[in-house]
Amino acid sequence: MAKFKTGFQTKIVRKQSFRLACIIFCGSLAFLGCSEDAAQFEWKQLKSGTEAHLYGVHFIDAKRGWAVGTEGVVLSTKNGGTSWASTSIAKSALTQVHFTTPNNGWIVSIGTVLYTGSGGISWSAQGVNTKSGLLDLYFVSTTEGWAVGGKGTILHTENGGLRWEHQRRSSENHLWGIHFVDNLHGWSVGEEGEVLHTQNGGKQWIPQQSGVEQPLFAVHFANLTHGWIVGTNGLILQTSNGGQTWHQQKNPVKQNLRDVAFHNETEGWAVGEKGLILHTTDGGTTWSRYPSPAQYNLQNIYFLKNAGWIVGANGTMLRRYY
Repeated sequence: MAKFKTGFQTKIVRKQSFRLACIIFCGSLAFLGCSEDAAQFEWKQLKSGTEAHLYGVHFIDAKRGWAVGTEGVVLSTKNGGTSWASTSIAKSALTQVHFTTPNNGWIVSIGTVLYTGSGGISWSAQGVNTKSGLLDLYFVSTTEGWAVGGKGTILHTENGGLRWEHQRRSSENHLWGIHFVDNLHGWSVGEEGEVLHTQNGGKQWIPQQSGVEQPLFAVHFANLTHGWIVGTNGLILQTSNGGQTWHQQKNPVKQNLRDVAFHNETEGWAVGEKGLILHTTDGGTTWSRYPSPAQYNLQNIYFLKNAGWIVGANGTMLRRYY
């Protein structure tokens, strides 16, 4: 992980603040014991075939999926993750992947967006006018998507990445996560507790008051009104009015949380340090630690209908079926 941080940060403006945020969310905290859900369903560890740190995972259906990580590693599966094929397409770390069809997919990295129209058989760089590290991306269709990253970068495309344009915002805080519920309504989160919201596809990004000043790493909305944000020291924020107000939810652990995903307004998951998996069935009123076979930091979680996948450090790959 140290190698990734050093290479990544040296290429982003405002290195010191970015390095601090990386250390905060990747650093280790002492584990605090808490209650566990009954293991009605289990997360099972899969063999990824790599020791690379994995930062992003995405599936287009129950069988076909991709994961990306350090040293340009791209993993692909055609059987739901039971086995993975590995290739390296870059020297730098790849931070997130998103596919809209079995053939069309995008990956973000340091100042780069990579595109495939062949299901990952080949990848090519798209024209992006930024030197900042890109940390997350989200597509709402085969043509329209966004990418966010260092120094407040927000990129938008309406033609599948043939052209990426910068969207304006007032702050230069690094942005770590982005999520859209449709082509108009989206949220992005980042350092110093920043939450941004758009209701017009990013033509305007309006700050929302999170009530905190610590790094926020991921955001997920189940619909236009109900959303969650996770960050350092076990922070979980929730809104039921589209982000007009955000409230902290009680969490029995203080480990850093890296990602969050909800099936609906009530059932959701959050993942973080040292294999931590949290689960709620009441919209986050109560969170409990879920049995996890992982011991390394977990970075990203993705759900598709009745299946879910988690990736993390040292090639960690988990899967869960309902």
